[in-house]
Amino acid sequence: RSNEKYKNQSLVDCIESIERSNATQVTRMQLGGMDIEGTNAMIADALKLPIRLTRPLSVAVHQKTLGNPLFVKVFLTMLFEEHAISYSFKKKRWLWDMNIIHQRSMDRELAAILSEKLLSMSREVQETLTFVACFGMRIRKDVLSMASYDSEEASRILSCLKIAVKESILDEDDEYFSFPHDLIQQAAYERVHEKELRSYHFSIGLQILKKAIHTTQAEPLSLVAFIALEQIIMAKDMTVPDPKVRMSLALLFLRAGKHSIQVAAFPSALSYFERGLSFLGEDGWELNHELSLRLHESMCHACYLNALPDRVPAYTDMVISHADDFMDQVKCHHITMQTLASTGNFKNAFDKFFEVMKQLGEELSPNVDPSIIFPAMYATKNDLNKYSTEDLMNVPKMTDKKKQWAMTFMDSIIPCVFVISPLFLPTIANRMMSLSLRYGLTKESAFGLYSYCYCLGCMLQDIDEGYHWIKVTRLMLERFNATELCPKLKLVQYSFLIYMKEPLQSATNVLFHCREDIMMVGDVEYAILSAHFHCQFAVLSGASLSNAEKECDSLSMEMFRLKQTQSILENASIHHMVLQLIGSDKDPFAIPGITYKDEDEVLDHLESSGNVVFANSIYIHRVVTACFFRRYEYAADMIEKYHSEVGKGSLVLSAVMYAF
Repeated sequence: RSNEKYKNQSLVDCIESIERSNATQVTRMQLGGMDIEGTNAMIADALKLPIRLTRPLSVAVHQKTLGNPLFVKVFLTMLFEEHAISYSFKKKRWLWDMNIIHQRSMDRELAAILSEKLLSMSREVQETLTFVACFGMRIRKDVLSMASYDSEEASRILSCLKIAVKESILDEDDEYFSFPHDLIQQAAYERVHEKELRSYHFSIGLQILKKAIHTTQAEPLSLVAFIALEQIIMAKDMTVPDPKVRMSLALLFLRAGKHSIQVAAFPSALSYFERGLSFLGEDGWELNHELSLRLHESMCHACYLNALPDRVPAYTDMVISHADDFMDQVKCHHITMQTLASTGNFKNAFDKFFEVMKQLGEELSPNVDPSIIFPAMYATKNDLNKYSTEDLMNVPKMTDKKKQWAMTFMDSIIPCVFVISPLFLPTIANRMMSLSLRYGLTKESAFGLYSYCYCLGCMLQDIDEGYHWIKVTRLMLERFNATELCPKLKLVQYSFLIYMKEPLQSATNVLFHCREDIMMVGDVEYAILSAHFHCQFAVLSGASLSNAEKECDSLSMEMFRLKQTQSILENASIHHMVLQLIGSDKDPFAIPGITYKDEDEVLDHLESSGNVVFANSIYIHRVVTACFFRRYEYAADMIEKYHSEVGKGSLVLSAVMYAF
């Protein structure tokens, strides 16, 4: 065969030797594939059906095999094995599913033949196929027209693609031109040098953008605009000398990145921001200070969302060094605090919190004095009791920017407070409610009110009033159209308070759905927290232990991927409890990046680092496990040790202990 793979085979070598000797006349026979009619006759004979019935099937098979008899046979066999062709005893004939057949990929050897065929076509057709290959495996027809400079070029491209379709190098339907196999796409794409490919991508992207961008900055980018931006990203280091064009492209990539964050496409957001920064150049801050500021702080945010904490400081430092005032820096300070907390650096996160709150005019003392906490709680209670639900909802919206950021920082520090300084939570709750009643409501006011409700239940034992006000928190979010925060609010409601009034099973069901919804808005810590509490509550409410074990295992890997190092330890404790209950000797601490050999070492670390809540949870898990196995003396010892080692430093009532 002309496309023989193994040129050193004895038979091939022998034939070539005879041909070179000129002693014997050698005739090479060109055997092409069968045409559609021949393919149809072969298939009709095999299926024992009239050719009029098998013709649609034969057209599809011919397209995938080029009529090669061997390929036709192999392809039909594969379709039979995949049940795309099957015998119907009811109708007493063979039937087939055309949808499955059209989706079936081409044979790899046939694709290799077509790839060679592609390189023998005219230069114009080859260039057109390289143009299409820049979009991947397929291209929308409307995008094809937008990537053309004018109608004449569009017509030329279309005629070349029709030739490729006729030769089975491309497939065509109503919406797309597509390559039937990745080998063909690769052959078309790699026929030119990488530098030329970059030029292809860049010119395609710019051409599409000229026709696709007709919207204001307030309107979302179209899908076609995103396709164009992806082309520019694939152009890599292609530069633009015109400063005006550079700034326009940088702005488009900023908009694309922000949209990607909104739909939780965090890796895409990172690549968009990176490409946008590349267009700023060394003179970006002078040419457009505001755009440079927003791109750098957005890049800082994207690094945090993609669990790249080591990259955050570089962009934060850049913003701080170029900012006109503290309010230009505040967002990066917020991301820095979140990054520190997510990597378990709670003390540094607290230091950053107190530093920024002082700059915002809301200085707080890190020292906790119970003699001050209780009077402050009663004062807040008296202030709130002056409002009905309707009155509270009619409080004006907050307009002071510094107070708004103060609310944001206090809301974000709450998870840290729960972990290492639960006694500080009432201080946060009281200050958030004080600012909300004095300066107006923000969407963070809902979480301030929730924190106050939790403290009501845990400190003042007024669960009924806390349950009343917690119902109001959702109304606050609705007033601000902050529906993206509803899953987060559900998490804190059902994890820490509502279970005191409603069955634990109801909380378990809600938490199951919260994780993905919270991740969609980029709140990594709260998403992991939701999954963590779901595992915990599921065990206590009688769910399947085998399912809980699988979920704990999966969650540990997810935490590792997101670099939630502190949360891994807490989840490992729950996992350890579940494994004990099912009688497994699997090691829950055998996780990449974890250096603790068992739960005792983890507990020692948590207690020495002041991590009150996580240490609290380990004691509770031990008590629960001991009670299940009726080891009541051990359970009593753990409770006594809990009160002596951990409980003395906490006024927070454990959700799990209360439920149990």
